[in-house]
Amino acid sequence: MTEEQFRCHVRKIAALRGWTLTYHTHNSRRSDAGWPDEVYGHPKAKRTIFAEFKSDTGRIRPAQRDWLQHLQACGFEAALWRPKDLDHIVAVLAPDGPRAELPETF
Repeated sequence: MTEEQFRCHVRKIAALRGWTLTYHTHNSRRSDAGWPDEVYGHPKAKRTIFAEFKSDTGRIRPAQRDWLQHLQACGFEAALWRPKDLDHIVAVLAPDGPRAELPETF
């Protein structure tokens, strides 16, 4: 599964679970370096998730790490999601699911 296929799959799951705001940067050349791939919002659950998508072997760049850590430190849910984490992602996307959190080392 490519990173793009994975991202689209997660977006569909999110929509089915009531996440109504989904933002994806279409032209990253005009965005700040490292800004997360997607932003999901669930107004009823009062949750916002900033997610970076990678393949199971994809590497995260320093600017991506910095943004995710910053957003999490500000109290937002931030995630680095890979296809191997799909079961956990499905749980997080439940409106009353666990908060998205970054791995201790990434």
